[in-house]
Amino acid sequence: MTTLVSKVALIGMALCVCFLSALPIAQGAEPITIPMTAEHWQTKETAEFLRQLGFYHGLMRLNSGEALLKGITFSDGTIEFDVNTIGRGAPGIAFRQQDDGNFELLYLRPDPACPAIQACIQYAPQTHGVLLWDLFPQYQTRAPLRENGWNHIKMVVSGRRMNVFVNDATSPTLEVGRLEGDTMKGGLRLQGPGTFANMVITPDAVDGLSPEPTRDPLDGDRGLVRNWRLSKFSALPKGKDAMYNEMPGASQEWKTISTERNGLVNLSREYGRPLPEPNRAVAWLKATITSDRKQTKKVDIGWTREVWVFVNGKLVYADKNLFELEGARKAPDGRCSLENGAFTLPLEAGDNEVAVAVANNFFGWGLMLRLADPEGVHLAAN
Repeated sequence: MTTLVSKVALIGMALCVCFLSALPIAQGAEPITIPMTAEHWQTKETAEFLRQLGFYHGLMRLNSGEALLKGITFSDGTIEFDVNTIGRGAPGIAFRQQDDGNFELLYLRPDPACPAIQACIQYAPQTHGVLLWDLFPQYQTRAPLRENGWNHIKMVVSGRRMNVFVNDATSPTLEVGRLEGDTMKGGLRLQGPGTFANMVITPDAVDGLSPEPTRDPLDGDRGLVRNWRLSKFSALPKGKDAMYNEMPGASQEWKTISTERNGLVNLSREYGRPLPEPNRAVAWLKATITSDRKQTKKVDIGWTREVWVFVNGKLVYADKNLFELEGARKAPDGRCSLENGAFTLPLEAGDNEVAVAVANNFFGWGLMLRLADPEGVHLAAN
């Protein structure tokens, strides 16, 4: 088992606990040991603060709920801690938290099949109150997690990037090429279920990790439809399909929106979750594709959770990607990806209007659209 017991004990003797209540972290600060004691954490629901031989600074057990660290604002640096998971929940740590609706989150999915399964550890941003775990499948991976026992987690955060090491890993278990949240600094919060110990924060220690995001793997892809016009959202009654003649007219409010990394049109970043479950919100996206002749094109599409595609007013594709119904999940496992589906796009010579209705009532809300072969077409800019 990899723990920080001996290291933490030495650091703890040298640091005064009162350091926690000092001003926000200064450049080049030394490692900060975080005691797992009630006076240092603001807790919600049930938290137990325990003393146990070998854990010099105590343990905090969260059967459910969360605990916010007092007196610390974190931006860049290294965070290390040990966690003993409880059952099959998703213990984790939020960082750069501005409020309950905006933060970055790293969490674990302990499972007997770890490290073989792809979803043992995941990073996801929370924005406008929505956790976007299903919009960024590239940020989940296998991990050498112990379902029963202590796990050591080391996070290196630098600008827009993060590397995560689990247990004895000498290379990153998870590499986040771009932190996708809307915050650059903020608080730290632990979430259960799990028992936490041996937390050490080293501000500005980034192990040479660049603060710049890695290159978008689809940068320069000519087939991605990147520029759209976006309508306001509206409610879509249960059981009803989106209809082209109900799309907002040109006189109504439309705004431009462009794709993020990997060709994602992130509607959650625009609207959050505008309607409470189980109500569905629907928004319309429009783009112009100019073709040099009458032809058809194969298109790859990703979406969450329901989609209808119209070309020049005609419905050419409709499908669902419903996570809560296992048989209705599109690969990869109900996440938004260009693997979700494909169809044939009929194009006339000249300008073609592509209108897409996307409905959602469950976590992330997004769309991706990519022509497999863009030869002979022009994708209009906003």
